Amino acid sequence: MKYSDKLNGYWEEGYHYYLEFRDNELTVRDYRRAICLKTEVTYDANSLESGEKTLISLADNVLSRDYKGGMMTEIRELAYENGKLLMLYYYTIMGETLYTLNKVENGPFDHILIRDGEFLEKLQGRWEQWTSSGKGTPLTIEGNSFRWIDDRPHRFHAVSYKYDSDRVYLVPENLIDGDFGICTKIEVLPDMLTTTMMVCDMSMPTSVFARAGMLDKIDVPASAKRQAVNSMIYNPNPVCVIDEASTPMTGFMGMQIGINIEQISKTKDDVSVEEGVTPKFCPNCGFKLDGKPIKFCPECGWSLKI
Repeated sequence: MKYSDKLNGYWEEGYHYYLEFRDNELTVRDYRRAICLKTEVTYDANSLESGEKTLISLADNVLSRDYKGGMMTEIRELAYENGKLLMLYYYTIMGETLYTLNKVENGPFDHILIRDGEFLEKLQGRWEQWTSSGKGTPLTIEGNSFRWIDDRPHRFHAVSYKYDSDRVYLVPENLIDGDFGICTKIEVLPDMLTTTMMVCDMSMPTSVFARAGMLDKIDVPASAKRQAVNSMIYNPNPVCVIDEASTPMTGFMGMQIGINIEQISKTKDDVSVEEGVTPKFCPNCGFKLDGKPIKFCPECGWSLKI
């Protein structure tokens, strides 16, 4: 059987999964580079090399199982298109996510540019947190460490991806560790820092930080103004598109911090999706919708299934 060198090699979407193709064998590693799947693959190499979208069939597609042996996560579809891999990932609790993977030359994390020299000095000191009622818990950066909420120092690197060098993130010092305080990522913007986080299966609002005296001058993203949503309860099982440079940290970190259950203040009626009716809030990110009939959330791209 013919195989393609366009597919052979290493592929990454960020921090969730890392794929390696060697002719008819696929090895999938998680964000800690532990092997979670090794299986045989088949595909039409002529179609792939000619530039057509090519489906890749897996002999085994299950990435993880529960304690009873039932499927927890799996690859529902894998395809090559326009020099990228499209992986439709399914998690029994969160539903489907479409990841875009880029080919990298020399193995995992080769596509990451460490930019401490350019950004570390600018990041030092105290950052005030924006909340709807005023200042929140400040974030402090000293050297290559930051402290916020749990007050433990979390060592980091400032990095970019080679294929998206204009965006800068703070990620764990060893580039793969999921224990990064309570943040799933921190993005460095001209006037502020923004974070997102996932606690168990609760999608939390974005946190926003600015220098002292700048909180009333920044353009606060709408995702910071929403409320927490428990996706275990409200997930309508849509497809959520993840850009390869937008999610550099895993969302499932087993964080050991207390979350006030009162943060989940929306009722099921607020976020459930009835057929033909646009919900009041996006079931995924909590973004307030204007009631107009739309198919996707304008904030996060979540399918509203109307």
